Amino acid sequence: MTDDETDQPAASETKVPEAELVDRRAHELLLEAYANGSVALFSDPDPERLSIDKKAGNRLVAVRLAFYPDEARDHLSPTNSGRYWALNGGYMAFLKEDPPTGGGGTRGRNPEMEALRFTYMKLRLNTFWLSFGLSIAGFVISLISIAIAFYFGDRFPR
Repeated sequence: MTDDETDQPAASETKVPEAELVDRRAHELLLEAYANGSVALFSDPDPERLSIDKKAGNRLVAVRLAFYPDEARDHLSPTNSGRYWALNGGYMAFLKEDPPTGGGGTRGRNPEMEALRFTYMKLRLNTFWLSFGLSIAGFVISLISIAIAFYFGDRFPR
């Protein structure tokens, strides 16, 4: 075997996508944060690893499984939800159980609750327009009252 053959990766080795590396690191960070109460986010000096650590930490904070306890944002602590998922399989189990949907934030919404929300919003709008109409009517009546008092009432107070 020559030196050239040892430097090249084997045919079975493939490059792992960055998204998968971030998911794996988020899983590790969540479990470590649960075990220790807090975890240092940037402990590896490798620049590529630092980028993955930052993205994994941001992802855990975005899905509210962890939070930054300090202003430097270099430590992660698990939230109550993060503790639950750390006990029940970690971040990978969270991904399997609760798949993300489109950016609308409609994950896990109940259709019956959505119908009730629509009905209540409709009632609120109708109530707003009713109160707005009554306010306009009161304003018009007050203008008419001032005009009548000015034209037909006493010109000077006694």
